[in-house]
Amino acid sequence: MRPCRLHPLVSGLDGWSPRGHPPLSLNTVHIGASNGQRITPELPPSKSHLIRWLLLAAQGRGTTRLEGIAGAADDACAMRDALVKLGVGIGVEEDAWVVEGVGVNGFRKPPTQIHCRNSGTALRLLTIAVTRIGEPIMLDGDESLRRRGNPAFWTSLGIEVSHGFDEETLPLLIRGPMQPGRLALDVSRTSQHLSALLLSMPAMSGPLELEFQGEPVSRRHAQLSYDLAALCGSPNTMDEATLVPWKCVPPAVVTIPRDASHVAFWKLYNALHGEVDLELPAAEDAIGAELLFDLDLSIENQVDLRDANDLITPLAAAMAVGGGGSIAGAAHAQFKESARIRRTVELLASFGLKAESTEDGLHIPGGQTVEKPASIIATHGDHRLQMTAVVLATKVGAEVDGADLHEVSFPAFLDLIQP
Repeated sequence: MRPCRLHPLVSGLDGWSPRGHPPLSLNTVHIGASNGQRITPELPPSKSHLIRWLLLAAQGRGTTRLEGIAGAADDACAMRDALVKLGVGIGVEEDAWVVEGVGVNGFRKPPTQIHCRNSGTALRLLTIAVTRIGEPIMLDGDESLRRRGNPAFWTSLGIEVSHGFDEETLPLLIRGPMQPGRLALDVSRTSQHLSALLLSMPAMSGPLELEFQGEPVSRRHAQLSYDLAALCGSPNTMDEATLVPWKCVPPAVVTIPRDASHVAFWKLYNALHGEVDLELPAAEDAIGAELLFDLDLSIENQVDLRDANDLITPLAAAMAVGGGGSIAGAAHAQFKESARIRRTVELLASFGLKAESTEDGLHIPGGQTVEKPASIIATHGDHRLQMTAVVLATKVGAEVDGADLHEVSFPAFLDLIQP
C-alpha cells in the first residue's frame, strides 16, 4: 500500500510525511458444520456505551469505575489506549476499568500518533477531543479505518488539518483549538460527528450553533450521547441546534449494558439451528436493536434500519432462510467498514442465497437453503460480514477470511460458536 499524501487544502502543517501500512495478509478461519448442540451465548458489553463513557469519565476530576466490561471489544480497547496516551490514568481489572479523570484541560500531547485501529467511533470522538490540546496530534487507523475518514467534516472545523488523499483519508494531523461559532453539520451519513462535538463541549469556551444538513440517521446513537452527557451535567438536548459547554461531573460507578446489536447473529443462528437460549438486554439500552427482540423471522417482514444499520447483514441472512421480506432505511450502511449493502448481497451469494439491492436496502426472498461455498469467503475487513459468514458456515462449513475480525466488537464470538 502506498503512503498517504498530504491534502493540498491546508499548508499550515507542512513537512508532515506519514508512513503507510502494509496490506493485511490473508488470515482465514475454518468453521465446521454444527452438530446441533444447544448454546447459551452471552452478549459482549456495548462498545457504543463504553467508548462514550471513557471520554466522559476522562473529562471529570474524580474516579469513575466502569463495570461489566469483561470481554470488551477491541474498538473500546482502542479508545481506552488512546486516552492513556493522552495522559488519562485507567486501571484495568477483570470486569472493570477505573478511570482517573484529568479534567477538561488535562489531556496532554502524546509522544507518538494515536492509533484508533478499526474503531470509527473512537476516531470521530477523538478528532474533536484532541483539538483542546492546541498542538498537532496525529490520528491513524487500520486499513479499513483509513477508508472511512471524513475530510469534508475535518476541514469544516475551522482549524489546521492535513490528511490522507484519495481512498486513504488517514493519517490525520489536526491542531486546535476549535472556536465557538456556527458550524454546518451533515447528519445524513453518521451521527458520530454530532456525538463528538457534544461530548467535547465541556472543553469549549462558548456555544456551537449547528446547521444540520440532510436527513439524520442513527438517531438512537445520537440520543445515547445526549443521555450519557446529561448524566454528567449536560443541559443540551436533541431538540436544540445550539450546543453549550457544561461542567463534566461523571458518576462514581457506571455499569455498561450488553450490546444488543449482536442479537442479530443469534437470531440468524436460531433460524439455522433453533438451538439458542439468549438473555436479551433491556430495550432502553438497545440503541435501535430492540426491533429484533419480537421479530418473527419465520414470516415475511419489512424492516426499517434508519437507526440500526449495523444489523443489515445478519438480519438479511436470517430473512433469506426464514420468511424473507425487505430492508429499508439503510443507505448509510454503505459508509461502514465496507459498502455493506453491496457486500451483503455478495456474501449471501457465496452461500447460495439471493438478495437484491435497492436504493436504501435489500429485497430478500424467503425460504432459501444455505449451500456450501466453493471458495474462501471474502469479508473485506468488515467484522459484521465476517461474523455473519461464520454463523452461516455453521450450517454447511466454510473457510472465512479475516479470522480475527470479530474481536472488533465481540472477542469471545468464535469460542461461543464452536466451543
